[in-house]
Amino acid sequence: MSPFEALLYSFFFGLLHGVLPDEHTWPITLSYAIGGASGKEGMKAGFFFSAAFAVQRAIVSELAYLALAPLVLTATINAIVYIIVGVIMSVAGAIVLRKNRYLHFHLLGHHHEEAREIERCGHIFGRYHTPGHAPTSVRESVFAPPAHWTLIHGFVAGFGFGGFSLFVNTVASPAMRSPWLGFLPGLLFGLGTMITLTIIGAFLGGVLHLAHSFTEREIKRIGARTGGRTLFFGGGLFAIFGVATLLGFDDYLGVDGSYVLIGLFMAGVAIPAFLYSLREVQRMKR
Repeated sequence: MSPFEALLYSFFFGLLHGVLPDEHTWPITLSYAIGGASGKEGMKAGFFFSAAFAVQRAIVSELAYLALAPLVLTATINAIVYIIVGVIMSVAGAIVLRKNRYLHFHLLGHHHEEAREIERCGHIFGRYHTPGHAPTSVRESVFAPPAHWTLIHGFVAGFGFGGFSLFVNTVASPAMRSPWLGFLPGLLFGLGTMITLTIIGAFLGGVLHLAHSFTEREIKRIGARTGGRTLFFGGGLFAIFGVATLLGFDDYLGVDGSYVLIGLFMAGVAIPAFLYSLREVQRMKR
């Protein structure tokens, strides 16, 4: 394979990698895109995640050219990545869920939108600290998971390896004819993933706006709670799967464990989290 062909295939495989709902890209991008509850925030989530992912892939691609990739292309490393990704997801989800429980005020004069609403209503700044004490219109704060958090997820998740990554590291990288070019297949693969994930993130982030029965604020609340729950419970699922892989239980599945993981995430975490958050906000409207 010529260097040009290797780079071309790496880029197209990256495009395909972003489209396919694999166990790393979609769960994280979906959580943050839905959490942001806007096409812009979803686009940013996909972009930031895949930007860090592209940097990590470029590093591993260079290592592959230098014949060091086998050190990280092992089932044990993959399982450890699942655990680390899961813990980071759960911590991020816990922060989001906790911050959506009550009003928050910050030093140096910065505070959330709810505090400004309280002031406009003639109430004393900082008086309300729990949902039960605040007026109905400002009952709960809405803290969406910041899109830039996905930079951490993207870099860590990049150490998980599937079929596309094996091509990049075992075929495309060795096809480069100089150590100065060894990083290019991984970078092109990451950029291809970036293009499709940015588009998908924009769609996922804006999908809640198709429901015209909710106000802008209610849409943000649904998104923030759904994002927090998918991160928290999805992270736990990732960590459990990583431990099971380390113990060898995934050998009994009979299929690729990544497909099982993405299926469990979508059916057991993402969809229930969205439905629960939707009904929760509907109850608040009554």
